[in-house]
Amino acid sequence: MASSPPAELTASDRGITLRGDLDVDRTYDVVINGLHVWSLQPERDMQQRQAAYVCDWPKALTSHLNGTADIELRDHVTQDLIGSTSARLGDGDDPIAVRNKDGRPLILDKWGRMIVRLDSEGSQQVDELMKYVVDLLDALQNTCGVPAYVAYGTLLGAVRNGQLIGYDNDVDLAYVASHETPVDIVRESFRIQRTLTEHGWLVRRGSGSRLNVRVPMEDGSVRHIDIFTAFWIGDTFHTAVDIGCRMSREDVLPVSYVDLCGHRVAAPANPAAILAAAYGEGWRVPDPAFQYDSPTWLKRRFSGFFGGYITHRKRWDAFNASHGKRLVKKPSPFAHWVHSEFPSDATIVDAGCGGGRDSRLFARSGRTVLGVDYSLGAVMRANRWAARRATNASFEPVNFYDTRAVLAMGARLSREERPVDVYARFLLHALEDRGRANFWRMVSMSLRSGGRLFLEFRTERDARNKHFFGKHFRRYLDPDLVQAEIEANGGRVVHREAGTGLAPFRSEDPHVCRIVATWA
Repeated sequence: MASSPPAELTASDRGITLRGDLDVDRTYDVVINGLHVWSLQPERDMQQRQAAYVCDWPKALTSHLNGTADIELRDHVTQDLIGSTSARLGDGDDPIAVRNKDGRPLILDKWGRMIVRLDSEGSQQVDELMKYVVDLLDALQNTCGVPAYVAYGTLLGAVRNGQLIGYDNDVDLAYVASHETPVDIVRESFRIQRTLTEHGWLVRRGSGSRLNVRVPMEDGSVRHIDIFTAFWIGDTFHTAVDIGCRMSREDVLPVSYVDLCGHRVAAPANPAAILAAAYGEGWRVPDPAFQYDSPTWLKRRFSGFFGGYITHRKRWDAFNASHGKRLVKKPSPFAHWVHSEFPSDATIVDAGCGGGRDSRLFARSGRTVLGVDYSLGAVMRANRWAARRATNASFEPVNFYDTRAVLAMGARLSREERPVDVYARFLLHALEDRGRANFWRMVSMSLRSGGRLFLEFRTERDARNKHFFGKHFRRYLDPDLVQAEIEANGGRVVHREAGTGLAPFRSEDPHVCRIVATWA
């Protein structure tokens, strides 16, 4: 391939075109102004049109493509130059730099997201992350009582060269369940989640068999550590939704040990067998364009056994990450209205609190505030604010699609010595129907002994209006429907109004409804 003349590469706002020969089964890197930003596989990612290969820019990358660019296509393994071009994309004049706000290079991951490369971390940050990994493995093995090891890309990097994979952005661990029956596997997973939480780990659930731990770094960034459940049903070994094959127990346990970034970490007994099950027999060859192709039977099995708790989660995580600076920090008009019209010193639960803009007003007025939100990033930012201000506010992640978590929160609030208030601004229309049903469950449990529910949500009349943050999931609600659902769950509406002028935000004046309700 190195002796072949370079192919003709062109680029436009839409994508890239290569006229020449390509090995459709190899992986190629797209390099923009010296930065490797994307890897593709022609068989999967490009269309062949006559003598050319054509590919659109990935959606997540397009927001960075505004300016001048020297673009290269290189063979990932050999780094041979396949083709190059210079182009002006968008209407910008400055050189394109695919970096985050801190200037760190970004790369497209296998899930189609722009991530910070692990190999852009300094040695101090890598060592800090690895200490978390070692501690979490120890917690799983010795505190939770399950054999655990590094898995997937983390294991791949350890076995290949003892380093984290540069184009990865998180760490993968797995533990072997003590059971084969799905309900017992799930019960054990929840026990492990409780144990880790009690020992100070910030844990979020993805399904009945998957956990995610977020670790705060000293530089203010946050890293993710995924924890997958591995188990056998008969002779079939399973991990996540990507491994379902016959494998002996001797290939997995007892754990062995490998060196990773200067640390000794637990690994499966036969790492090669696990890696071949996950990535195929070619796992030794680096392939940043790799994507899982899980069989339908395996996806159906995991969906039926373990469900999922991530409805719209990635969208909200991305929204809070990308729009953080554009989000208003001052309390909303609704918070001021509640504070003025219904003064109280009772604890208030801010459901869907986001970064805590309204929680701040209630905390400053002397109320104890518990903020809950789906986005763990928003919760962490709100807690940092609370720590700086030394307020009586705290923030926790709660998933309204997780009935178990909702019932636990409702039971906890119902046991407060004094009835609480529940406040939910712009939460209701952001939930699917089943999430809204769980919200009513929590409210009904929390307010039976007193307290008020304060709601503000977008109505059906707002559906056709232009919105400042553009299009994303909103379930525009009929106020009559919401009132009927409140009454069906034992509540009574004591105040209701709707219209514009209640919740103006920059160029937007949405049509919203305000409701105050109580429970007998």
